[in-house]
Amino acid sequence: MGAPSPELVDLWLARAFDAHDVEAAAALYHPDASVVRLEQVHGSTVVARGAEAIRETIAGYIGLKPHMDVIVHHTTVAGDFALCRSQWRITGTDQHGEAVEVHHHGMEVMRRLPNGEWVFFIDHPWGADPSWAAPATHCVTHAAHAIPWGHRPTSGAG
Repeated sequence: MGAPSPELVDLWLARAFDAHDVEAAAALYHPDASVVRLEQVHGSTVVARGAEAIRETIAGYIGLKPHMDVIVHHTTVAGDFALCRSQWRITGTDQHGEAVEVHHHGMEVMRRLPNGEWVFFIDHPWGADPSWAAPATHCVTHAAHAIPWGHRPTSGAG
């Protein structure tokens, strides 16, 4: 079962996490979806592909007895796909009873199902983290050339 719009998929995932409901959370993913695991939760950043691997990944989060807060900053829709940028935070308890807090900036590709509902197709929970950003002092125009912001070539260079 998906959400009625791509912006709501993240919110419905947070509700399923808050309810500690693995099945409801897993149902928000396309059967052929991929999700990047989190080192802090799963012990690796391996990509989980397909329904069973995603269910296992979700179970890792649910094992924290989480509360999830999420906001979707941006959505761009193109046909049956949407690119979303989110910011989220999970608080919970690890297997040793210690408090856990995980927060990142995610990038997600949502897919519209034939029934009109939206689900995750690609979920990279930390794909938009600021640590991935290139320094703002340079803009790459070619693999071998960097041009400072605000400077444009005046002739023939590209």
